Parts: sequence; C-alpha cells; structure tokens
Amino acid sequence: MKKLELLLPISFFIVIFGVFVWHAFIPDQKVSEMENRNLTVLNKQPTMEQIFSGEYSKHLEEYFTDQFPKRDEWLKNYILLQKFTGKVYFNDKYYVEEDGWIAAKPVVEMEDESVRNFVNELTDISKELTAAGIPFTYYSFPAKATYILKAPDYMPEDVGQVRNQKVHELLKEQYVDEVRLIDYIDNTISVEEMYFKTDHHWTMRGAYAAYEALIRTLNERMDWALSPMPYDENNNVCLKNEFLGSWNKILAMTVEHDDQICYNEPIDFSEILTIYERTATREFQVDVEQIYGVAKGFDESRPVNYSEGYSRDFLELNIFNEKPQVDKHLVVIKDSYFNPIQFHVASHFRQLTVIDLRYFDKPLIEYLLEIQPDYVVLAYNDRNMNVYLKNE
Repeated sequence: MKKLELLLPISFFIVIFGVFVWHAFIPDQKVSEMENRNLTVLNKQPTMEQIFSGEYSKHLEEYFTDQFPKRDEWLKNYILLQKFTGKVYFNDKYYVEEDGWIAAKPVVEMEDESVRNFVNELTDISKELTAAGIPFTYYSFPAKATYILKAPDYMPEDVGQVRNQKVHELLKEQYVDEVRLIDYIDNTISVEEMYFKTDHHWTMRGAYAAYEALIRTLNERMDWALSPMPYDENNNVCLKNEFLGSWNKILAMTVEHDDQICYNEPIDFSEILTIYERTATREFQVDVEQIYGVAKGFDESRPVNYSEGYSRDFLELNIFNEKPQVDKHLVVIKDSYFNPIQFHVASHFRQLTVIDLRYFDKPLIEYLLEIQPDYVVLAYNDRNMNVYLKNE
C-alpha cells in the first residue's frame, strides 16, 4: 500500500525531471509557425531586480509554456479533440466546412469607438494633405472575414459589411474621398474565387480584380489616362508547394485543402522597374525577386506561406518605372492585402512609394509634405481600422 502511495509523487517528479532534461538538451524554438508568433526563449542571466520583482518568475512561466516538449503536437491533438467533440468554432475563432473552407467567427459588435477613431484619423490625414494640394483617397479592400460567411445558420450575422458601410458614410460626411472597392470589382467573379480557403488573404484572382478596380477608380478621379492590364488566365503560373494558410497554421495544419500560390504577371516587371528598400538605417537597391515571389526559388518540397509566395511587409519601398503610363508619383499606405499587386500598380507610374505604417519610422504627414507626391492612397482591408500613426 505504501508503495502505491509513493507511486504518484514519484511519477510526478520523474515527469518534471524529464521536462527539465528535455529543456536542457533541446534548443529553444524561436518561432511558432502554427501560431504565427515569436516564442519566449530562456533569459539565462536575469537581473536581481527581475528576480525580486517577480518579472523573472513570469518569464519562466511563459518560457515553459512556449517551449513545452512536442508543443506543436499537443496543439494539433487539441484541435483534433475539438473536432471529435463537435465544437462549432475551433479555438473559439474559426469555423471549418467539410470542403476545407475556414471562416472567421462572426463579429457581432459594431465597435463604434474604433470606427469613430479610425474615421477621425483618416479625416485628419485628408485635411492636412488637401491643404498642401495633395489629393488623398481611402480605399477599403474587401477582407475575407467580411465576405466569406460560412457559419451555421443558427449563428449570429457578422457586422463587417454594415460596419464598413458606416465607415464610408462617416467619411463622406467629413468630405474625405473614399472608395469601397467591392463596389467596383467585377461582379462576375465569385467571392469564393477571390480568397484562399485556409488563409485570411485573397488569392491572385481576387488581388488582380482589386488591382483592376483600383486603377480604374484612380483614373476616374484624376483623369490620368490610366488603364489596367487586363486579366488573362493564360498568364497564371501556380506553385506545387504545399500552402501554409495563416488560419490553417493556427489550427495546426489539420484542415485538408487545395490552396495554391499562383501568379499572374502580364509583363516582366524586372525589365522596367528599379526598386529601393528603405530601412530605419539605410536605403539600398534590391531585385524584383528579392521582394516579390521569393518562393519561386524554393524546392517543391518546401511549404510556402503568403508572405513568401508574394511579399513580406517593408517599412518603405520606392519603385521607379522606366516606361510609365503616366509621369506621376503615387504613394500607397498599405497593409498586406496590397502586397500581391504592388508591382502591377507600379507598372503604371513613374514612381510608386509603398509605406507600411506598422514599421514606418517618421512622422507621416511631415514626410509626405517633404516628398510631394502627386497622389496618396491609404489602402487597408476593411477589417483593419488602425492607421498606426505612431510618430505623429
């Protein structure tokens, strides 16, 4: 009997000791591909202040959670358990259909304060640029979570489309030029064609349709004789690599799908475009293939995510065109929805400046007044209501 009483605590200490041994001999994992975030790595030299303040004990707790042995396998099994038990929303966020579509859980709150703050920020930008004689337009790109609504009928409706409409109505009241791009995209293209099943971004087909609508609406505003390069299905080239969809990674890659990274390049961008990347410390010239479609150079056995397939986010890119359609300088302030079409857009202008305010290191308005572009566009997916004006 005494032996049985000792079995539980002894087993517990064996497990704890085994975990410590594992941590000692297995290198820390720096990034979780499945969760798309950095993991906590061990701080081996804590300060006395960190120890006595409790900060280090919190660090250790996060470290052991993030670096737990076979963490990804545990996460995968947890998702499979949710599937087995018939849970509607995996991780309380995502609904999965039998055909491989992953849809976001509906948003039911209008978030009025966020809407007002977003509209106010855009209004301030518009007023300052207009006063300087620089035209400004806000473009909302249709987000997958707003238009792929595959929740069961008994679940509440998503407010994304209504909220987006409200943003545009409020901007009109403030005399801010705005374009709700879904209203100008070719309506013969189904929304299912426009988005990846397992990622929160759009496919090349959806992105190309957005590019065409963007160029057409810019032409209407400025009368610059702009015309988009027509979509030609014969230009499609798709990678055979497995696609790591952002939402599928969060669900531990448990969803089977047929998503592919595809390209549609009507011209050879490298023949006409010269690109400069600016970081916080320097600016330097880069090749097209260093910015766009780096996955083209991958072995077919290597899985590919959206940023590798198209483009990662940069603080600032300046793209110069030897054969522009119009002799104009366009600035696009963007999120990742713009990435697949940045070279398509650049092919029309003498210069395209692409800015990502999540990383931008200068006061935006001051910088725009300094470079004096001919036009400024802020193009965000309609789920994104944070202008990120950190340096104003």
